[in-house]
Amino acid sequence: MATVKKRGRPAGTTKMTESAKKARRRQVDQERSREKIYIGNHFDRWNAVKGELNLMFHHEVAGYLLDRYEASKEAHLVSSTPKAGYSTRGPHAISDISSGESVKPTGDLAMSGIEELESGSAGPSTSKRAKGKFASSFLDPLELSIDITEESCDEDVEESEYQPSFNISLGPKDVSDIEDCPGIEFVLPGEDNADDDIEEAETEVVGGPSVTRVLCVDDIEENMKGNDTAIVFMHQLVNLANLKVQKVCPVEDCGETLNIDIQHVGSAIYLKWICQKSHEVDKWCSQPVLNRGLHAGDLLLSSSILFSGNNFNKMQRFAKCMKLAFLGESTFMRIQNRYLVSAVDELWTAKQAEIMNELSGQDIILLGDGRMDSPGHCAKYCTYTVMENETKKIISVKTLDKRETEGKSVNLEKAGFVRCLEEIQNKGLNVSEIVTDAHLQIGALMKKEHPEIIHSHDIWHAAKNLGKKLIAAGQEKSCSDLLKWSKDIVNHFWYVCKTANNKDEFLGMWVGVLHHVVNEHEWFLPYSEMGMCTCVHDPLSDTRDKAWMTKGSAAHEALRKIILDKRFLNNIHYYLNFRSTADLEGYHNHILMYSSKRFSYTPPVYRARNLLAALDYNQNVDREPIRNKDGTLRLHRTFNKKSGRWSVYPVKQKKNYDHVEMLMDWVLEKRIEDKEGFHKPSGLEEGDPRRLSRTIAPVPPPPTAELAAEKLSRF
Repeated sequence: MATVKKRGRPAGTTKMTESAKKARRRQVDQERSREKIYIGNHFDRWNAVKGELNLMFHHEVAGYLLDRYEASKEAHLVSSTPKAGYSTRGPHAISDISSGESVKPTGDLAMSGIEELESGSAGPSTSKRAKGKFASSFLDPLELSIDITEESCDEDVEESEYQPSFNISLGPKDVSDIEDCPGIEFVLPGEDNADDDIEEAETEVVGGPSVTRVLCVDDIEENMKGNDTAIVFMHQLVNLANLKVQKVCPVEDCGETLNIDIQHVGSAIYLKWICQKSHEVDKWCSQPVLNRGLHAGDLLLSSSILFSGNNFNKMQRFAKCMKLAFLGESTFMRIQNRYLVSAVDELWTAKQAEIMNELSGQDIILLGDGRMDSPGHCAKYCTYTVMENETKKIISVKTLDKRETEGKSVNLEKAGFVRCLEEIQNKGLNVSEIVTDAHLQIGALMKKEHPEIIHSHDIWHAAKNLGKKLIAAGQEKSCSDLLKWSKDIVNHFWYVCKTANNKDEFLGMWVGVLHHVVNEHEWFLPYSEMGMCTCVHDPLSDTRDKAWMTKGSAAHEALRKIILDKRFLNNIHYYLNFRSTADLEGYHNHILMYSSKRFSYTPPVYRARNLLAALDYNQNVDREPIRNKDGTLRLHRTFNKKSGRWSVYPVKQKKNYDHVEMLMDWVLEKRIEDKEGFHKPSGLEEGDPRRLSRTIAPVPPPPTAELAAEKLSRF
């Protein structure tokens, strides 16, 4: 009975790792790039030959030309007027790798125009100098290369299953390698640009009467320099293609030839058909025009700049580099203040209400932390964020200006905490515990005004501060042994905080480290009522790389002061629930995508950018990790420069930006429904800190002329 061959990987073969797949693809690309040769301005002639031979693929034309070349070495080439004794040899048959159809070349492809070579001369040399001896009626076969490409790469295809396909590459003469080709945009394969999923192959665009091709330096000068670019909507482009405009002016008694006038209006382009007598016959715009003459491209560009976290000045510079028609800064500012900021506020309010409805009726644990817009004590803005511990979603964001705290930056974080907590409690949520860093003002506030709420401190900050104390004490020459034990002591602090249920249990385990570091693993009396008199670690091995401390030494006494520090022990109750605000620290890094510390924003725009970061974070916080086909997690390597160690983390699904599409729709609706427009002056919104003071300076600014007159310089 015949056996049925099953599809899939052959038995006994192992699945390739991601690194091996990348290396294989990189090797294939490198081999392909080494074989690429270009034929330059012979491309149109090449396509003409392919059409006349009725061939479909480039490699078939290459096979035909190579066969002709082989035939030319076997016979004497004759001139267009053969001498006596010579006969014209017909074209050689198509090679095996070309099309199977019988193709009879036309008379244009016969051996006409070929000068007679000297008797006994060999075929053309492969050197660059010898290539020039070919007559112009031939396409030089030595300027061709058959290129092995990978049209589509399946991640599960093994090395033994890989079947290369063939492609043709065309290039200019006298170019030995692809890097030598001028004007060719080609990136050699590398680790940075290797794609895990899809490999895009370069495709040759067939020329046409309406396709402008740039193949040499002269073409760049003629077709690229001075050629402006513009944003065109697809429907408008189709309308232009279907537009029928007469070549002469249809106005009675005119008959002048129509000229096309190009006009820039913001990011839009207008084409106007005007005769010499200023009769405007027709007009076309590259973008739809909204109510009161606002171009859709200007509105969408402004929205995209803000909602993607970009800045206008950088995007304007980008447009200038591309010679792209772009909207002005004043138009962007008006659109931003009139439509964009309010759209972000409304969407955040709606999304926040959904999250709070889900948390209603539960005892929730909150994580809170503040972020300044600049380091040190000179911050202008503070963003205080509150996250729900279980879902890791942002439920409250408040931005503050130092003008709201009497010009004192140190009071911003406490004020932000108060506003967030008031908002959450006013929504009817039951807060059972709040986790913050060890902020003294917030700690005093919680003791005085919210004793019913458990206040915990971030364990990570506590461990980091403990490590700093150990390293600082170990800087003394007599206490250098502390540096060897600092990491172990910090790890012991993490373990004790996670294990202990109350302060007595914490003290019983925590103080035992003073005995352990001097090789004492049992002691006579416990340090608390519920404390232990022994270490709880497993039996130690006889071989050790770390020396024990000497009991009573300077290093041991310095450690005793840190372990038994009174203020440290009084704050132990803040760490017994073992809470961390590490997720908020990651979110603060995420804010930089929307609100960089190197740019200045007005208070409403700064608030909107922080809310955009919160919307983005909440939209993607629940992303699932990517799994391979065998069910294992897809991992990514990362190197920590501080610790000097490699680690891995799971790769998550791609981010979802559905909220941005919703914002774009809302902005369009706001513009259509707006009956006044954005040119009407608008005052500062209620609560804007600029109502308190024009600037953040404690004194009003003097006139500019007065400052210029008083300015002195040493240079």
